[in-house]
This record gives sequence, C-alpha cells and structure tokens, in this order.
Amino acid sequence: MIADRLGVSVTTVARAINGSPKTSAGMAERVNRVAEELGYVRNMEGVKLRTGRTYVLAALLKFPSDTEIGDPTLLGLLQGIHQRCRDTDYSVRTIIAPETGEDTIELERLVKGRGCDGVVLDHTSLQDRRVKYLLEAGMPFITFGRTELFSPHAFFDVDNEFAAWQGTSELIRRGHRNIALLDGPEAYTYVRQRMTGYRRALAEAGLSYREELVRNLDPQADAARLAAAELVRTTGVDGIVCVNDVVLMGARRGVRDAAPERFKNFGFSVRSGTNLGDYLETRPVTSYFSRIDAGWSLADMLIRRIEGQPVEELQKLVRTELR
Repeated sequence: MIADRLGVSVTTVARAINGSPKTSAGMAERVNRVAEELGYVRNMEGVKLRTGRTYVLAALLKFPSDTEIGDPTLLGLLQGIHQRCRDTDYSVRTIIAPETGEDTIELERLVKGRGCDGVVLDHTSLQDRRVKYLLEAGMPFITFGRTELFSPHAFFDVDNEFAAWQGTSELIRRGHRNIALLDGPEAYTYVRQRMTGYRRALAEAGLSYREELVRNLDPQADAARLAAAELVRTTGVDGIVCVNDVVLMGARRGVRDAAPERFKNFGFSVRSGTNLGDYLETRPVTSYFSRIDAGWSLADMLIRRIEGQPVEELQKLVRTELR
C-alpha cells in the first residue's frame, strides 16, 4: 500500500523503513509519513527471521546488595540505555549480575541460546573473564569500564583516575590534609585507577600517602559507616574521598557517630552521577558525570558495534565535572 501510494518499488519502501543508508533523507521522510497515515506496524517477527537478529540488548549489571539506599547511578544507566533504544527496534533485557563466577554462566546462556544481539557489562576487572569469553564467542558487547586485555574491545568509561585526583585535590585546596579514601574492592579496574589519582593528588601537594587511611570495601552504606567511624576514632582524618553516593551517605553517618563535633568542618568528596549533594546540609565536593548520558552512550555504541563499526572507533573516555 505504501509503495502504491508513493509510486515507488516495494524495495525502496523496505529500505526506507529499515533505515538503509541507500535511502535519501527525503524519501525516508515520505515513506515514514505515509506509513504513519496508513497505520503501518512493522512485523518484527518477520524482520527477526529475515535478519537472524533478536533485536534485544542485554544489560548484565551488578546490582547493590544494599536494599535501603540502592544505587542511583545504576538506575540512571538503565534510564539512558532505554532512552537510546526508545525510537529503535531494540528492546532491553536487564539481568541482575549474580555472585562472582556465575555471571559467566549467564553470558553462556545468552550466547548459546541466541538471547540477544549484544551485551552491556559493568564492573570490569583487569583480566575480565567475561570479556575474554565474549571475545572468543564473537558476541558484540561494550563495557562500562576498561580492562588491561591485549585484545581491544568497545568501552565507555569515566576517567576514574582523574575523578579521584580532582576530588582529592579540591579537598586539599580547601585546607584538608589527612584525607582518607573509601573505595571498592581492589579487583576492579576503576578502583586501581582511582588509587592512582588519589596518590597523585597527595604527591602534588607534598603530602605523604598513608596506607592506614585507605579502605577497600563492598561499596555499601553500612560498610562505609563502620569504616568512616573507625578512621575518625583511630586516625587524624579530616576528609574522606568516597567512591559513590552510597558510600558518601554511609561515611557521613559514620563521622557523625564517631565525632559529631567535627562533622561541620569535615571534608567529603564523591564521584557521582546524581545531584544528591544539592540536598545535603553541607555539600560535598562532587566529581560529576551524567549517568543518563553514560547509559545512552553505552547503548548507542553497542548498536553501532552490532551494525559493524570497528572496535577502535568505539572506545570513549570522559572526564568528570567539578561541582
């Protein structure tokens, strides 16, 4: 019907509806306008059979065990992924990452069962076994974070070294000298990067690195609360660099628990994808990145990878903004 209305071939209509680069912008607009007028609904089952694709993106993400506060950055990532897919044929399948070791099983199910066209992964490690598996399987994927594997792969990442350097440097500029670091487990790539930035900021200010001021923990509020309270009671700490909003909330509570009289002049820094600091009585130093933009970019780059764009063109590193 669309072809008859416009006086063009069925092939021309199919190309326009499928977004083929062989179709001019003018023709695509005409075809889509008539399709809308006629109430045309694309038969996705037929498209899947013809192309061999599922038109599903799988987001295998690590969900927090802390059910009281959760992880607002994770929700922002998912929002951005869904926004990018909104006007496409792709749907999003979110998988809660199980315990370490079992997530590879989830990937095997996706690959062997042809459950998706591509995968988004987060919380990468230096020699990430999941990345190795997907490279070997030939499944398109993108990571939120980098690895140190020799084989290149698509990634989108926040410059974590810069963010930690930025937050630590700003606390030093404001007069803090005994600054602790509350971060995630050392196995994660981003934690190693943050440690480098933290140490660099201290060195540039002529301050000594003190191992007793660093805590690597499960980044949850309760763990951060206990760690912060212990640091305040046993060291001369006057500021804390926090890996995320959840750790910030726990650390603030911990400082209040241990030394409420010091809280007003205590310094906090956080790497954040939210505006949480706007709602606190004392605003922390914030190294900000848009979690929604990050999710949008992850989905956009994955779709481009599925469509054949080279890996080397799909590697993006963004810096945080000081707030």
